[in-house]
Amino acid sequence: RETVDHIREIVATQQNYARNDVVKTAKPERIDALIDHALRVAESALIRHSIVVEKEIQELPPIILERHHLLQILINLITNAKRAVSVRAPGERRIRIRVRQVDDRIAISIIDNGCGIPPENMSKLFRHGFTTHPKGHGFGLHSSALTARAMDGRIFASSDGPDHGATFTLEIPATLSVRSKAA
Repeated sequence: RETVDHIREIVATQQNYARNDVVKTAKPERIDALIDHALRVAESALIRHSIVVEKEIQELPPIILERHHLLQILINLITNAKRAVSVRAPGERRIRIRVRQVDDRIAISIIDNGCGIPPENMSKLFRHGFTTHPKGHGFGLHSSALTARAMDGRIFASSDGPDHGATFTLEIPATLSVRSKAA
């Protein structure tokens, strides 16, 4: 039921982006609880693919944010990491989720030991329509970047290249301010 409710929220959010009139229902949320929620949504796929998830989460007070925006980004990044680690043998597939406060920002990193990212793709990752997945549509990372911007945040990636995994980091303000319009 939570997953269906989340899907409904994502669809509503995307429709609102199309109209450039994002209605926000921001309230205090705990980052660790939202990460656990995103992992529950992805749990069956993570188990089915024998993926070990490690968490390094700094204890933080609740911050004001629109929970479905953060969940949308987290689920997308976890799903992408799941696909990336599928190149590894079962037992070697790892995803680490790290949360740290750095000055006035919170950094949420999804780190995988998967296929990595070729240098020539780094600048294209967040473009609408860009994908390296055969069944991909190139909307997930683009949408995540737009959502991050609407949260006064940013998302970026790093990789040492093919076969060296990747890290996707979402940075959001530690005391998130809510804007009335999408960026």
